[in-house]
Amino acid sequence: MTKPSARRDTKATNRGHLPEAEPMAIQDIRDALVIRERDLFLLTDVSGNVPPDDVNGLGLYHADTRYLSTYEFSFDSAQPVVLLSTAELGFSEEQVLTNPAMPCLEGRILPRGSVEVRRQRVVEDVLEETLRVTNYNVFPITIDVVYGLGADFADIFEVRGSERKQRGELLPPRIEDSSIAFAYKGLDGRRRETMITFSPAPFSIEDGTTTFRLSLGHRESAVIRLLVAINGRIEAAQGVERFATVSAEYRQWLESSTRVLTHHEFFNAVLERALSDLRMLWNHDEDSGGYPAAGTPWYDTLFGRDSAIVSMQTLAYKPEIACHCLKGLARWQGQKFDPWRDEEPGKILHEWRQGEMTATSELPFSPYYGSIDSTPLFLLLAGEYYAWTADLELLRELEPNLRAALNWLEVYGDMNGDGYVEYEKRSPRGVVNQGWKDSGDAIVNADGTLIKPPIALAEVQGYVYAARRKLAPVFAALGDPELAQRLTREAVQLKRRFNRDFWLEDERFFALALDGGGQAAAAITSNPGQALWTGIVHRRLAAPVVEGLMRNDMFSGWGIRTLSATCSRFNPLGYHLGTVWPHDNSLIAMGFKKYGFEDELNEVATALFDAARSFRYYRLPELFAGTARSTHHTPVPYPVACRPQAWAAGAFPIILQAILGLVPNAPAGELLVVRPRLPYWLDSVQVRNLRVGRGEADLFFHRRGTRTVLDVQATRGRLKVRPVRLWPL
Repeated sequence: MTKPSARRDTKATNRGHLPEAEPMAIQDIRDALVIRERDLFLLTDVSGNVPPDDVNGLGLYHADTRYLSTYEFSFDSAQPVVLLSTAELGFSEEQVLTNPAMPCLEGRILPRGSVEVRRQRVVEDVLEETLRVTNYNVFPITIDVVYGLGADFADIFEVRGSERKQRGELLPPRIEDSSIAFAYKGLDGRRRETMITFSPAPFSIEDGTTTFRLSLGHRESAVIRLLVAINGRIEAAQGVERFATVSAEYRQWLESSTRVLTHHEFFNAVLERALSDLRMLWNHDEDSGGYPAAGTPWYDTLFGRDSAIVSMQTLAYKPEIACHCLKGLARWQGQKFDPWRDEEPGKILHEWRQGEMTATSELPFSPYYGSIDSTPLFLLLAGEYYAWTADLELLRELEPNLRAALNWLEVYGDMNGDGYVEYEKRSPRGVVNQGWKDSGDAIVNADGTLIKPPIALAEVQGYVYAARRKLAPVFAALGDPELAQRLTREAVQLKRRFNRDFWLEDERFFALALDGGGQAAAAITSNPGQALWTGIVHRRLAAPVVEGLMRNDMFSGWGIRTLSATCSRFNPLGYHLGTVWPHDNSLIAMGFKKYGFEDELNEVATALFDAARSFRYYRLPELFAGTARSTHHTPVPYPVACRPQAWAAGAFPIILQAILGLVPNAPAGELLVVRPRLPYWLDSVQVRNLRVGRGEADLFFHRRGTRTVLDVQATRGRLKVRPVRLWPL
């Protein structure tokens, strides 16, 4: 089929780009606390504050806009001392503070540690803070406590460093006896407002400084309540009720998932943290049911690639995530040619933004389609979802979307007719590199030079291969055996070409990509590891790829790096140039399993497990440094990594699936179990209510010497559990 001429409109390609993949001006959020619920999140320093001159993006955010840019508590005469600070619950934050030696209004000096402040916040549709101040002096005191408050209504891209020629109008604060309101009239015509109400009424409010005067007897407490509402939201619950409501929703989220319990309490905590973080990132959506935001704070919205991958990572635990994400991604599927947004018919979005800079077309993210892999991953997710659920009703509903996405692969994805899906951006404000390694300097040749577009990435060809293979039985079930046969035939042909054209005989490894001239980029990267996950690699070539990924130049001891330490561009703190990404490692680990490399799978699992135990709350971040593991046994943090990040949260769920060897075939009423092999530190795994189609299974895995034994404790519904020796590639 002839490609429309609009497809090659690349005049604006080199006019500069926005490196969406990496915060620019932000320096360090390693110690920042984050709480999030629904579409609201708060990022504070360790004391729970957002200082007025902060340069690290702290604040209260909604829909890509910062609604509080100053949110600071202090004593009138001194800064409090932080004794405890935690945001472990995900939706609630607590600090326990005390005073340094300081004067009170009676003129005497209060001894340090004689006044306790408990500062608790919970976020739901609004942000609520409860402050309890207790006097432990043996005499009465009068002190002032102060809140500094302010709102700049900055777009999150502005916070991250994007320069703007002009902004909207900050309106004068509206001050009443018990409230203060900040407002902004944007260039997009929208009025944004932050309303803070106080109970009881403060002693004084001047601009953004709110003072409470407290007179407290011995062991007497005073309670102050702040309610922060955005854009006129009405308070639906109060205090304990709000906390209990969200707690119950978290509990229901975990209880409705496949239940996994091991003998190892730390691993149980790591796995529960992963599933809880996915609930923390969940956005409710009336049309699709919801979706996980990609990551807080920088990617707190719908991303096509991330949604598809985290859905596949968690199919064994919570298939509802995949169901909702499939519907959500289909809703935003491309309909027309729009070079500004890199949109084409049938293409799945890269990301969707709602801030002022997007609304005024300063940025093309409304939504933006500059992703080469969102579309094949959407298709692959549909096939994997069918394998786990046999939910033909949903796939029949999505059949037009699946056909449109397949048409995009064939008509628009292959830009130069060489049989591979490749990318080259057209939008002047779009993303230069459009695979998952999407920072501007990520895709390099062995000598460190940047690869010239159009670029065909190794792992993307794997996604396309796996999507075609997995969708063949779907279309057969939908009554189109001709398309099913064609998809199978095309997958076989693509696999043959890939193993011929991407293989680097001298390096005994696969190329990162083919450039615009069809030349293979010989940089050693993690990308071919994801090709293993998709099954596109010939079995005879898998062993040297696995060996290359586990060499010291690639395996840091904490995980597999994105780029080999032998490459001239290597930087252990480079965003995609040597760091370790948990989601990348999890897909590679599943690839190891599929080709029978259980020892290497367990080595990666052990490295990531050790890393998770070193991070706060056992939460794997978006990425961390590729610095070699030292005797101090602590991974080096990446200073501006998102925490939580959806596909980092999905890492351990799919790694455990790989360890246990779980392969679904819901249409046939089968669960295959392929050579389970528990790592040395995991003696047993209990799996309850594992759903495959209309059946469920309870399984128990335990080590007996060097062997892992499977006990099928129960099956319910139409399901047979069958051990097999080889993963069906």
